Amino acid sequence: MELTRIGPFALEAPLGHEAQSNVVRAVHVERRTSMAIKLLPREVAQQAIGSGVFAADIKRLQMLDHPNLVRVLGGAIEQRQPYLVLELVEGESLRQLLNRRGNLPWEMAIDIVEGVAAALVYAHAHGFAHQRITPSRILLPSEGGVKLTGLDCKWSDRDEVVAGTCPMDVAHYLSPEQFRGRQSAGYPQCDLFSLGVVLYECVTGELPWPVDTVDQLRQARRDHAAPRICTKVLDCPVWLDVLAEKLLAKVRSHRLQSAEETHRAIVIAKTEANAGTGTAKHIYSGKQGSLAVKDSGELKKIRKKEITRRDDSPFYERAWFLVLCLAAVVGGGAWALWPPSEAELFAKAKPLMESDDPVSWKRAETQYVQPLLERFPNTVHIDAIEAFHDRYDIHRAEQRIKNLNRFAYEPKSEAEGAFADAWEFERFGDRMTAWQRYESLVQLFEDSENPDDLIFVKLARRQIERIKFDQKSSADKLDFLEQTLAKAQSLADGGELLEARRTLDSLIALYASNQEVRPLVDRARQQLAALDAGNSQ
Repeated sequence: MELTRIGPFALEAPLGHEAQSNVVRAVHVERRTSMAIKLLPREVAQQAIGSGVFAADIKRLQMLDHPNLVRVLGGAIEQRQPYLVLELVEGESLRQLLNRRGNLPWEMAIDIVEGVAAALVYAHAHGFAHQRITPSRILLPSEGGVKLTGLDCKWSDRDEVVAGTCPMDVAHYLSPEQFRGRQSAGYPQCDLFSLGVVLYECVTGELPWPVDTVDQLRQARRDHAAPRICTKVLDCPVWLDVLAEKLLAKVRSHRLQSAEETHRAIVIAKTEANAGTGTAKHIYSGKQGSLAVKDSGELKKIRKKEITRRDDSPFYERAWFLVLCLAAVVGGGAWALWPPSEAELFAKAKPLMESDDPVSWKRAETQYVQPLLERFPNTVHIDAIEAFHDRYDIHRAEQRIKNLNRFAYEPKSEAEGAFADAWEFERFGDRMTAWQRYESLVQLFEDSENPDDLIFVKLARRQIERIKFDQKSSADKLDFLEQTLAKAQSLADGGELLEARRTLDSLIALYASNQEVRPLVDRARQQLAALDAGNSQ
């Protein structure tokens, strides 16, 4: 029988973040907050009962808090069904994105990999190796960014991996040593190999070893290294090609040795690449450090043979001509790598600042605005930048308010709590009460010296203006609540009991202390009791 409730959660539709579809959207019945519930295999409960291991693992996972990791908020076992309570991420998985687009621009791919690497730096530092990184477990929130999930996946499928019976949508991303079941299967370098496979697939749209079975995969990896990305994607930078090669090394000791080293190499290479363009960017990016390009022994032998061979080639193929061309490229590279001027930085930032995409705002801030303000603190563009910062700060404050309601977080300040309270009334539909709460917030905090308080003052003023121009806000509160009760009854009559319950719960929670509308709150309680009585029959 399909579960509709577990613990204090009412289960809704599957989220589809993973192939097994064992992650579902859920609502905490008392708090009315949306979360994600991951239903774990029942074997996990059989192993955990009486040992305390499951509860201890959940506590360790709950302690992890990083912007690139999906938060684990709790977990339990009910009627032998173990489950985890997770942060709800609105958006899609990298698997869904790749299925839709095939491959990604290398700039987008490296941004995603950088976010996963940052998550791994944190997880590894706290004693967690993921061991099951796949595109299905890399989530792309709709507001931008990257979040890694699935740190619990290794609990239930270790035997399948060692036996070689795990699904191929997982096997392709596992390191060679994980199939051998050795102690090294839990080392951080395994996660780096998986990250290399993800990077390769994102950029090329293909797997490095495209086979159909685990045995074929093992043999293919023994027979040959993964084809170089640069042979498949012509505009791939040299440093990215080297990064993928070092992550996909079959021997663990030949890979980059830590997530921190990997993340640092990506950040440095991206920074150098952003400073130049075209060929110069490919020449200089990754020239030093972990992504340095080294000549192979075969290449040295070929060069030695070429030196002893008589050169009968046309002039445009001869060394002296190529040297002149290289000198021109290097000269152009030196010019291209010259630090951009104030006008150039602002010209690059402006279209991103003026867009409606928060991801573009973040790029504008980190890549152009911050360097511009550091180098030109008295810039003539300060008014435009301050207007952009106001817009960006308001967006981030809105995201914080949404997270308060979504994850039942505590407000960080009194102003944030006051705005969240008013916003909850507006979201419920009572725009008149919301207007009054916003006005109170403005009066209380408009003279505050705390910049965060002033951001919420600006947000409140914006919401007030929106309500003023919305004709719906002129409705009387009593009429509005009558309409809400009628709506709840209509939902119940139509069989939408969960939505009816949500509506009534919200009305009671918001207006229980309001004596003016007490009769309507009592009617809401009666309707709710009738729903409960109907369910118990």
